[in-house]
Amino acid sequence: MKVDLHCHSTRSDGSDSPAELVTRAHSAGVEMLALTDHDTILGIEEAKAVAVDCGIKLINGVEISCEHTLSGGYGKNKSKDKIIHVLGLDFSDSATMQNALETLQQSRADRGRHIVDKLIEILALDEMNAAELWQAVLTKAGGNPQAVGRAHIGQVLHAKGVVKTVQQAFDKYLADNKPAYVAIEALSMADAIQLIQKCGGKAVLAHPTRYLLSATRVRKLISEFAELNGDGAELPSSDEPLSTRKMVDRCIAEHELSVSIGSDYHGTSMPWRKLGDTPKPTPEQQGVWQQFAS
Repeated sequence: MKVDLHCHSTRSDGSDSPAELVTRAHSAGVEMLALTDHDTILGIEEAKAVAVDCGIKLINGVEISCEHTLSGGYGKNKSKDKIIHVLGLDFSDSATMQNALETLQQSRADRGRHIVDKLIEILALDEMNAAELWQAVLTKAGGNPQAVGRAHIGQVLHAKGVVKTVQQAFDKYLADNKPAYVAIEALSMADAIQLIQKCGGKAVLAHPTRYLLSATRVRKLISEFAELNGDGAELPSSDEPLSTRKMVDRCIAEHELSVSIGSDYHGTSMPWRKLGDTPKPTPEQQGVWQQFAS
């Protein structure tokens, strides 16, 4: 079975509607798909209707932004605060999940506005251009302020010629600790895991190697996720070094976690990520999807 348990629609920072995304997944041969928009599950019902017609098994999913303090460093770097993403997969209690996510959704809307306000100041925009920048970002996010993400803002900066590439927008303005960065309100990683499991789902550590952490801290993150009773960890994408994959494999085995696989597809904002392009588990690894109740 071809499985993809991590992708995004226009309900967060993807470029395809939930219906379009499912259709694309079907064309890519995906048989089991989880729509995992950031801090919202509002696209799932639309996706389900198309999944039935396509014959795709659609899994309830969400990607929750979490605050976590990593320990294990030295000196002034003894601890490190990070925003970590946790996937909630195959949960059944959607009402409880949605209620818990509503505060995070408002936080995302406030954050997008605050980032743009910072950019207006940094770029010294006049009132007309300032209003135009925010409107362009809103349009890119489908008119939904709660869906505004840094990817939308980066695309607008690129389209307006402020930066040469979307990546440059992150490197110069939007990435963690850059001039326009604004932290997002988030659950603790422990609370996110508990919420997902309370709703009947599996809690999976998303892309553990993409948080700009040293190898030692990646291993520590996986260890702490397991100590908090997380269910699984996502395998690194196939374009990451083999040494990175082997390190994650060893950590997953050491802590007896299941594995999850996903493309982290966003559409045109990250065209190098393709639906269904997922890493392959080793024969010894157990896929978290093998434990799904649905």
